[in-house]
Amino acid sequence: MVKLGALGDVVYAFPLVSAVKAHRPKARLTWIVEARLAALPRLHPGVDEVVTVDTRLWRDLLRRGRWASAWSEFRGFARAVAGRFDLAIDAQGLLKSGVAARLTRAPIRVGFASSDCRERANAYCMTRHAAPVGAAHALVKNRGVLAALGIPSGDTRFEIRIPESDQTWARAWTDAQAGGSAAALTTLHPGAGHPGKRWPVERWLAAAERLAGAGRRVVIVAGPEDRATVSEAVKAMPRPAAVAAPPTVGALAALLKRAETVIAGDTGPLHLAAALGVRTVAVYGPSDPATAAPVGTGHTVIKHPCACGWVPGPSFNRRCAAGFACMREIQVDEVVRAVGVRGL
Repeated sequence: MVKLGALGDVVYAFPLVSAVKAHRPKARLTWIVEARLAALPRLHPGVDEVVTVDTRLWRDLLRRGRWASAWSEFRGFARAVAGRFDLAIDAQGLLKSGVAARLTRAPIRVGFASSDCRERANAYCMTRHAAPVGAAHALVKNRGVLAALGIPSGDTRFEIRIPESDQTWARAWTDAQAGGSAAALTTLHPGAGHPGKRWPVERWLAAAERLAGAGRRVVIVAGPEDRATVSEAVKAMPRPAAVAAPPTVGALAALLKRAETVIAGDTGPLHLAAALGVRTVAVYGPSDPATAAPVGTGHTVIKHPCACGWVPGPSFNRRCAAGFACMREIQVDEVVRAVGVRGL
């Protein structure tokens, strides 16, 4: 199976593995993923092997004019996957994922309908396509791929297995850094892969302060890209919140699993929390809840109309003419109320 990234997209491909393994228990399943996310597919017990590809490295080498090195990396990946598989499933819909599937030389390569691919050239790399579904959630699109293979989708099962070492880290960290009580956490994740999906940091801190003042045990989870900024910003809080930096994706999952509520934008940890069965409050700006809402029940999505006139669709609005004003329209009171704490 080809699902290169990002974190949330990879999580939503877990039910594909569950369905394939339920249909063919003895099938050997290999997952092709970006190198930076290599540990994530291993959280599913049905994944037998993970093969990594580093497309960021390839692009970097090309930008620096190191054509021979880029070609060597590309050729190494092609040799690692060529001729090994009977079937390739592309659950991404990008040109690069289509190329990865094509390089396997699998006689059957199944992907989305061309109209459902973010990059339609992907369809030329496939031998079979799912029926078009339009602007639909990732889970719906993935079920279409299963249908094209005659595999029943059944119930949505993520089957995330968190290693005991990561659970031990999460227990130790929360005991030492987050109050040491048995009370459940309210976990905030301010980061996002795209600037337009980021709620202002000062509002995250204001929400954290309000929740802590109402007796909640608050933890802020910061990714590598914003850890320094968040750690410095919390120092100005009257009651600085604990800032967690999980060392692995399994540790991140274990920490999110311990939360009563996870508050985040349209980003990987939000969708990972939802897949783990944790209640979420989603702060959405240029994302369409119809295609990207957290899966399951009990979630709250806060979304204001887009002043730029953007019409929701299969991918979020990357080039907002209004400077992502919809995200800034979201107020701290809204988020605090969604958690279940009235304005103080």
